[in-house]
Amino acid sequence: MRLKLSIFIAKFSALLSKKLLRRTGETIAGRVLLALYPKAISELAKGKKIICVSGTNGKTSTTKALVSIISKLGSVATSPSGSNLERGVAAALMTKSDYAVLEVDELHLSRVIEEAKPKVVLLLNLTRDQLHRMHEVKRVADRWAKSASAAPETLFVGDIDDPFVALALNSAAQSQRISFGGSKHQDGAVCPSCGKYLKWIRNNYKCACGLSNSNPDETFESGSAAYKNATMANVVGKFFGAKPIAIDEKSLERSVDQIRKGVKANIRLTKNPASWTEALKSITGENAVLIVNAREVDGIDTSWLWDISFSGLSGKRIVVCGERALDIAYRLHVEGIEAEIASNFDDAMAKFESGADVHVLAAYTAFHELVNS
Repeated sequence: MRLKLSIFIAKFSALLSKKLLRRTGETIAGRVLLALYPKAISELAKGKKIICVSGTNGKTSTTKALVSIISKLGSVATSPSGSNLERGVAAALMTKSDYAVLEVDELHLSRVIEEAKPKVVLLLNLTRDQLHRMHEVKRVADRWAKSASAAPETLFVGDIDDPFVALALNSAAQSQRISFGGSKHQDGAVCPSCGKYLKWIRNNYKCACGLSNSNPDETFESGSAAYKNATMANVVGKFFGAKPIAIDEKSLERSVDQIRKGVKANIRLTKNPASWTEALKSITGENAVLIVNAREVDGIDTSWLWDISFSGLSGKRIVVCGERALDIAYRLHVEGIEAEIASNFDDAMAKFESGADVHVLAAYTAFHELVNS
């Protein structure tokens, strides 16, 4: 009765939030539920087949792909907004369903695994992100490895071309180790297991302690980050008996097309070295706008800008804006790329002729402001 009453109050709070504040109500519903019934996640997970998706990049889009796959098997609960802390998980689990596909923040995954007892955990990647909160990547990898070893009934699926994911899968009683033929990792100089230098041969690594990507359970051809995430989503679906579906890679890239000031803008979310590196490869035209903010969810520390090569922008017309426009402008200048500075996004777009095509790489907060404006 207490749980039912707590759910009723949580849903009523969400309704008020929608009506009065014009918000989704999802976050407050989870907050209220956990405040009234701290063990709500454990209770609501019972009777559901739980799948957790975590990683630095691609959580939201991969979760949506998995929902599409698993929905062929039965009803699926998930967070429509991508709320991925405990409150988002709790709110998603309030929905009655056969399955739950949950996007989970990297630092909160351990608690969700402990409480929700998922059937499968899909680990996408680990790289530097929000340095003020995440700190060193190994800190998160160690948490994942500890959680994997403490969950013998859970299958851990992941891309072992990432040595930090490989560490977690090595600790799991059940694992599905996937490789895409190898991939360089910006944080992969030192073995996360023993601390010695990893031996890299082109895009593949191995260590004297045994950590390596040379022993996968399944190997797929190389491709974009979106392709890899779609492939792993299908691997998880196959575990439950779902047929693989063709997933448009473009749909897994967090991007939207808009017309601003008569200019065609493809706006893409970029939030850390890995996503910036991937997004920079997509700039095929001659015009680009880069937007850098440094709020809490962007990461207050912008030193990661120096971990990215912007050489592909050489010779293009670049305009920068955002709260840390000077940071990115100076970073480009050091690499021999000059950029114009605009006071805001509309002013940046006004610098291009009407009808021009412009690639826009936007920080997390800037992306959501532009998409929802």
